[in-house]
Amino acid sequence: MKHAKKTARRKILALRDAAHDPKTDAAMIQTLMALDAYQKAKALACYVSYGSEVDTHPLITRALSDGKTVAVPHCVMKTHEMKMLTLSHFPDDLKPGTMGILEPDPAICPEMPPDAIDLMIVPGVGFTESGERLGYGGGFYDRYLPRLRPDAARIALVPEYLLFNALPTEDHDQRVPVIITERRIINCYHNNASH
Repeated sequence: MKHAKKTARRKILALRDAAHDPKTDAAMIQTLMALDAYQKAKALACYVSYGSEVDTHPLITRALSDGKTVAVPHCVMKTHEMKMLTLSHFPDDLKPGTMGILEPDPAICPEMPPDAIDLMIVPGVGFTESGERLGYGGGFYDRYLPRLRPDAARIALVPEYLLFNALPTEDHDQRVPVIITERRIINCYHNNASH
């Protein structure tokens, strides 16, 4: 399974690098900001995009200017632990961390406890319409997502071309209930359709 995931990840990332379109990113962010889940969220957790990931920088900037508390991931490779640290200024509170990805400076950014998060934007390499997620292989989000409140919204921003019929996933791989593409909003499983 590890090998299957690795192979899928490599293929999908090559596809994403070739097909990434900033206009698609902007359309997904617009859709997200119109949702109740965004409007009502006081505290938002969001990854800081890197490379050909959906560009979250405008979302973080806008959420801060909307008066929301915004936290972004800080990963500790040695312990495989991820914390969400609160930003006051974006991007000034960030510095290059693991693999050159911008991370919050723990010296100036306090931790946001998981139960304070109202909305989490979940990254991934590829997704299925039923919410299965192929991550980057570190397992950070698979360990973190179960710590959120059950009523916290979990949303992935996924261009249509990164939706697949099937992906190599395992039982511990966390699914997402809602996916936003440039064309539609997908409620991935109906028992969470209210989120």
